Amino acid sequence: MAAASKVMATATDDFPRFKASPAWPSCALLAGGLTYVVHRRRRYKVCCRARPYPDGRYDADSAAAYFAARPWLVTLRAAELIGTSLGFAVKLLLDSQTGQWEAMSAERARELTDILTRLGPTFIKIGQALSIRADLLSPAYLEALTELQDRVPPFPTAQADEIIESELGRPVGEIFEEISPAPIASASLGQVYKAKLRDGPEVAVKVQRPGMEEVVALDLYLLKLGAGPLRTVLNVTRAGLNTDIAGTVDEWGKGFVGELDYREEARNALQFQQDIEKTPLAGTVFAPPPVEACSSAKVLTTEWVVGERLEQSQAEDVTKLCSIAMNTYLTMMLETGLLHADPHPGNLLRTVDGRLCILDWGLVTTLDASFRVAYIEHIAHLVSGDYEPVPSDLVRIGFVPEGMEDDVIKSEVVATLAQVYGQWTSGGGAAQMDVNGLFNEIQGLSRRYGNLFRVPPYFFYIARAFAVLEGIGLSNDLEYSIVNECLPYVAQRLITDSDVRINNALTSFIYGSEKGIDRMPSAERLRYLATGFSSYVAATRADNGPAAQEAADLADQLASLVLGRVPNESHGSGEDSHNSERKVAPALQNLLLDELAKVVGANARQLAASWNLPGAGSLGLMTPDSTDKKVLANAQEIADLAEPQVREIIERFRAMPFRDQRSIATKVLSRLWGYRDEAVGAGGRLVARLVVQGISRVKSDIDQALSGS
Repeated sequence: MAAASKVMATATDDFPRFKASPAWPSCALLAGGLTYVVHRRRRYKVCCRARPYPDGRYDADSAAAYFAARPWLVTLRAAELIGTSLGFAVKLLLDSQTGQWEAMSAERARELTDILTRLGPTFIKIGQALSIRADLLSPAYLEALTELQDRVPPFPTAQADEIIESELGRPVGEIFEEISPAPIASASLGQVYKAKLRDGPEVAVKVQRPGMEEVVALDLYLLKLGAGPLRTVLNVTRAGLNTDIAGTVDEWGKGFVGELDYREEARNALQFQQDIEKTPLAGTVFAPPPVEACSSAKVLTTEWVVGERLEQSQAEDVTKLCSIAMNTYLTMMLETGLLHADPHPGNLLRTVDGRLCILDWGLVTTLDASFRVAYIEHIAHLVSGDYEPVPSDLVRIGFVPEGMEDDVIKSEVVATLAQVYGQWTSGGGAAQMDVNGLFNEIQGLSRRYGNLFRVPPYFFYIARAFAVLEGIGLSNDLEYSIVNECLPYVAQRLITDSDVRINNALTSFIYGSEKGIDRMPSAERLRYLATGFSSYVAATRADNGPAAQEAADLADQLASLVLGRVPNESHGSGEDSHNSERKVAPALQNLLLDELAKVVGANARQLAASWNLPGAGSLGLMTPDSTDKKVLANAQEIADLAEPQVREIIERFRAMPFRDQRSIATKVLSRLWGYRDEAVGAGGRLVARLVVQGISRVKSDIDQALSGS
């Protein structure tokens, strides 16, 4: 459930339910006493009792034992479930038998949404989980379930008081100086109050509904009992839920029960914040900080965030914040590994200071480091046309079962994926491609090759996040393209990451399937990398910084990538600035030096031939050949692509006042001077490459001469 931060501060500007006062006026003692009796925060003792999940984690066996001793609970709830859903099941059966299945799908989908809402929290969560499962349900049901609202009537505030006091061990009035008289938001698992800590900031207080563990556990227990019969009914009615229902219930159970422990949500939010602070996104996106001293398993207190839903904002920076959100989700998926799994518009806020706030960290999924690297390799291989490793990629990222790589090669899977991902670099094609179209292509593969190609669960969360962000972006900019928004993160990751596998992916991306010393880089993909990297820097840069400082920071970034480590001199302001070094990308440095050596050598040989220098046109170092022509033509193409950007930078610099020009030049040159040792080292490596290149050419010429004789 979204935190109270979703509601603007103007929604509740006072706290009439409880407002602390330094003293009661003697003339109003009786009235004050009566008010205190009505509004006081009572202590509540919870007696020790058995729980369906004793350790607070999903356990089907312990829940079965718990409910075996409480048959009356099982009977009553089962009767309620059957009574509520039996009519709907009969309608599905009739639709199937009368050939009206497709025609009635939209109406039945709306009915299902209403039924799930009436059945309560567990089934609302199930509906939300199913709303992104295009592999399980038809489009009509997906559309209806997407509209499923997690809103239920609030439970009495008196009960919320008792839960707060029981969980935190103190009267509410001792914890909060002020608190709203009624919840400002209410959802299936809990409700939220706005409050102010004593001697502290305003906060959002989320209180879990009473008895939620037993409610959720009972529903999950009954769903497991009915998994077999339910699958039979769905198969007969052609509902399309052709999956292991019992296993799916277990997966749901892990997520739902995990959401019941608010301490996990607090830990997830803190982990995200720690992870994001280590990336260029630091300072642009955050999660509401939890107040640990006022939080427990059933009460979560977080700092109040003043803002508005990103989708409803009319601010000029909405498009940029969509880019930040896109980069944030890609960072979670491909870098930090803790993925926010509840992406919907209400969980994205634009704060008054122009930052992005992501709410609700109760539902997350984790992705291991090997997977994260494998996905970047997969993207690089597909976009560059290096298809040979793609079947193995698909196994590592969970789309293809292990051992079925050969079957993938024989199918159209690789060709379809190459076409889809290839649009990332196709200019206008990418701009016209919507995210739903992209994912429909991938889901279509799953439908056609169900035993060979499957869509893993994490992918649906990403699909949902992308769809939400595209909707917000298009509402603000009709030319917005979510596919293009993926470019910056992928580019900067390929360029900056020092992981050996990422370095190899960069090589594959630039050269494609070409191998050997004479391979040529793709000018178009180099443009893709340069454009993406500059876009990422622009999207993650804090606004309103001095132009000279921004220019110096950019020069520092580029120099550290091209030349090596950051200089010993600190340019930052943090405590660790003197000791920390950025990641370097040896692959990028080596690739640049390799290509520069080719260009220098080719130019030297062309110059020697034009001047008729000794050795030109005969056996030796100064003999130009067809490879040299290709190298120079490719270099010219790259230069032509870069020229407009370089010219624009120069013109912008010239248009600045002289004082600004001098400030920028001084700062940039100061930063670059710090890389003088690295520049000398790079020059030495370039000379070494030229020598090796020359020796290789002489050896090749000698071998050709000997073979000809």
